[in-house]
Amino acid sequence: MTAARSLPSIDREQIRARFALSYVPERHRRIIAGQEVIVHCHHYNSRIQRTVEGVADIDGKGIVRRASEQAFARQIAYAIEETDDEATRWVVAEELFAELGYGRLDLSKANEGVVTQSAGHFVEGWGVAFGDDRKPVCTLAEGFIQAAFIAIEGQEVEARETECMHCGADACSFTVEKTGAAAEVPAAPERIEGVSMQEHVELAESNIDDQAIINAVVGLAIRGTEEGLIPAFGVYLANTPADVYNGIAIEFVEEMSKLGRMESATRLLNEAGESCAMNTFRGIMDSPEWEALIAPMLQDQSDTLFALVALSNAFGWGNWGVTDHEPGESLEMVSFNGYEALGFLESRGKASEAQCWMLQGVSAGMMELVYGEGSFADRFGTFFVEETDCIAKGNSVCVFSVEEA
Repeated sequence: MTAARSLPSIDREQIRARFALSYVPERHRRIIAGQEVIVHCHHYNSRIQRTVEGVADIDGKGIVRRASEQAFARQIAYAIEETDDEATRWVVAEELFAELGYGRLDLSKANEGVVTQSAGHFVEGWGVAFGDDRKPVCTLAEGFIQAAFIAIEGQEVEARETECMHCGADACSFTVEKTGAAAEVPAAPERIEGVSMQEHVELAESNIDDQAIINAVVGLAIRGTEEGLIPAFGVYLANTPADVYNGIAIEFVEEMSKLGRMESATRLLNEAGESCAMNTFRGIMDSPEWEALIAPMLQDQSDTLFALVALSNAFGWGNWGVTDHEPGESLEMVSFNGYEALGFLESRGKASEAQCWMLQGVSAGMMELVYGEGSFADRFGTFFVEETDCIAKGNSVCVFSVEEA
C-alpha cells in the first residue's frame, strides 16, 4: 500500500527543487525535469482538448491520454532518484503535476484504485471558456496517473475520471484499474535541435527590446502554487511537455485522415491556435505584468505584435520572428525551430505537408488581435495564413505568410 501523504520524512520543497527551470537561450527552450516544456494558458489547453475530444468518430480522449501517458512517464521517471522510496516516488509525481500548473492530485491511495484532485487547470479553463459544457474534463490527469504507475511501478493501468468539479463535484475523483500487464517508460524520440539559419535571415525592426522581455519572463516564477495552479498575466498558465502537444496533434490528424477528414482536422487545429492568440494574448495585454514591462516600449500599434512574438519565444514555443510586416495588412514570420515541425520529424520523419498548426493559427490570430475591430467573433477568420516552408518538409526554416482574408 502506498504510504500516506503526511509522512514527515518527505520534504516536498526539496522535491520541488528537482523541477527547477532550465532555459536554453540560443534555442528559446524551457526544460523541466528533462523535458522541453511549452507555456500555454487555459484558453489554448482547453480548446485543443475539446477539439480532439469533440469528434464523435474517433477516440479523442484516448488520444489525449496516450500522449500524456507517454510524455509524463518520461518526465516522472527523470525526476525520481534511485534513493527514493515508494512513498517519495508518489510524492514526486504529485508535486510535478502541481509544479507544472495542472492542479493538485492526491495519489496516496492510488494503489487502492482511488485518486482525487482538489484543483485542476482544465476545471478552471473549461469553466471560463465552455461554462455550459458540463462533462468531466480532466483527461490529461487520467494520462498523468497512468504515467505515474508506469514510472513508479512498471504497471499498466486505466485511470478514468468518475466525478469532476466542472460538473459540480466537490473534488475530481478517478478510479484506477490495473490491467495486469507490465509497462516500461517509453523511450524518447531521437531529438533534432534544428539548424539555426538566423544569421542568414534579416528580421524586421521595431521599438521592442525582445531580449528584455525574454529575460523578464524567463525570470518569472511560472510554477504551480500550493494548489497547483499558475495564475499569471490574467490567465491560468501551465508548463506542458512539447511531446504532449505533438502527440495529440499528430495522432488527431492521422485518425481524421483515415476518415478522409484531414483538412477538417488541420482547420480545427489552426482555429485552436488562432483562438489561443486572441484570448491568451488579450489576457496578457490586460495584465499588470504587461503594463509594467511592455507598455512603456510601445510607440506604435505594430510594436504590440512584435512584443507578442517576444513573449511567445520566452514561453518556449521556439525561436521565431517577423521578417516583413505591413501594419493591418500582411505579416511574414519565420520559425527556426518550432516545436511542432521538429516534433513531427522526430516521431514520424519527413512530412509531405507543413505541420505547424498552432503557429499557423497564432500568426493569423495575432494580426486579428492587434489590428481587428469589434468582438473576437467579428475578428475571427479575417486573416488567412499559409505555411509556405516547413522544417518538417525538409526546408531550412518554417515560413508563415499572413494576408487579409
